[in-house]
Amino acid sequence: MKVKYCKKYEKYVSEQHCEFFNDGRFCEFYSATSWPSIKELLRDTDRPKWEANAIIKPFKCSLMSRENTHQRNRARRRANA
Repeated sequence: MKVKYCKKYEKYVSEQHCEFFNDGRFCEFYSATSWPSIKELLRDTDRPKWEANAIIKPFKCSLMSRENTHQRNRARRRANA
């Protein structure tokens, strides 16, 4: 999982989350810096000093609205039925 730093949330996010919900590189808060894994991020002494253990991942995101999450779950259930 590639990890990026989101200047908007001041948190680390997965690159996938950034692309899904924040327009990826077209987002004004996009950071060109990324790390290939959480382990690499933790080893990087020059990384922004934010909590690295609370990385926002797609579909497990407290920044998404609950309704958005419910819609995705319903769509997934319909696809599996």
